[in-house]
This record gives sequence, structure tokens and C-alpha cells, in this order.
Amino acid sequence: MSNNENFLEVKNLNKSYSDEAILKNFSFQLKKNEIVSIIGPSGAGKSTFLRTLNSLEPVTSGTLIFDHKTYDLSTISSYKKTEIRKNMNMVFQHYNLFNNKTIIQNITEALLIVHKYNLKAATKKALEMLDLVDLKEKANQYPHQLSGGQKQRIGIARALAADPKVILFDEPTSALDPELIGEVVNIIKKTAARQSTMIIVTHEMSLAREISDRIIFMDHGNVIEEGAPDDLFLHSNNNRLRQFLSRLK
Repeated sequence: MSNNENFLEVKNLNKSYSDEAILKNFSFQLKKNEIVSIIGPSGAGKSTFLRTLNSLEPVTSGTLIFDHKTYDLSTISSYKKTEIRKNMNMVFQHYNLFNNKTIIQNITEALLIVHKYNLKAATKKALEMLDLVDLKEKANQYPHQLSGGQKQRIGIARALAADPKVILFDEPTSALDPELIGEVVNIIKKTAARQSTMIIVTHEMSLAREISDRIIFMDHGNVIEEGAPDDLFLHSNNNRLRQFLSRLK
């Protein structure tokens, strides 16, 4: 799925809350068209890492190399944050939809303001994305009229609308009732089939195993082990990983 060149690279990322180090000299590489899932216990730093990538969290130090451009994440300007976010969209755990806007307005907002689409083009693109997530009939409804699964599918449609170079999924199913998880998982699989470049933080081990080129196991702000899905799930001798996986059964 991927080529050999790193499309995105993070070097020596450090992030603390108060005196507690969340990420410690964290480094990461992602190739174009590669799908990487990050798993690990709560508090391991998984979601924090995604938020620092998208400049939603300040960091103590760290460098991002993305699409042949280098960013110092500790001193990054608002202009460069916007530059990153134009090409790296996030699907949030709690949807982050605008409750006072219709579904189609939620999707066209960034297209109009950030990407400078005209209204006709933005609307056309939004309807295409709603069709992709099987929610075209909800275009003129408001978020409060949708189920959690439908809201998350809108979040995915919004993230895809601007054709980002990388999509970040931050625990996309963790806020959902169990019966709604399947519909979101199916849309993520559909997204993966489009040859997207994706980083997924998830507790859905079956999803991670099925669609990932590589899986990273994190704990206490560090990468404990990484490799192909079967290597981690079937052949790992790492006691911490095996303990983590056994608790999920």
C-alpha cells in the first residue's frame, strides 16, 4: 500500500502536563498510503500525540517533517498551523460538530473558509462525501437529530471533504454505544479502501488488525513495540503487549 519514502516524520517530540511527561523523545514515521493504528492503555499518550501532530496541543520540543516541509512544533506560528491542518484532518472522539449548523453546513464550513471553495463547489463536494458515508438524506438536518454513529460518520465525511493528505482518527468509536460501533467501523474500512494515508488511535483491535499496514503499541509515552498486525497479535513475545491484549478478551 505504501512506498519507501517517509511522507510524515516526527522527531524527538516531548509533551508534559504540569510536571508529568506524557510523550518522551517520541519519534514516528509514516509513509504515503500507509495505514498505521496506535493501540495501548488509557493514558499512554496516544490521543495526545495525534493532537500535537495537528497543533491542537503545544509541545515542549519536537520537529514535524510533513510533505517535504519542516516545522518546529514548539514555536509554530498560526500560519503554519493552518498550513498543516489544510492537509491533515482529524476525526474527533466526540464529533466536534457545530450544533447550530446543518449537516451540510458542517461539512462546507472549512471548504469555504479555509480552502476557499465557492458555495456551489463546496456544496457539491459535501453531498459527495455524505453519499460516501450513506447519509445524503440527512444533509439539511442538525446534529441533535442524529445518532452518535451518524454524527461520527458526518465527522468522517467532513475530514475527507478537503481531500487531506493524512487523516487522523482519535478513538472514533469510543464515545458510541456498542450497537453503533459497527456502522462507523464499516465507514473507516471504506475510507481505507480509498488508499488513504491514515493514523488511527483505537481500542477496536479487530479494526486495527484488519486494515493496518503497521500497528504501534504505546505505553507511558513511548513506543513499546511496532510491526505488522500478525506480528504483534500472534507472534509478539513482549510481556507488556501480551498483558494488554489479554485484558481485552
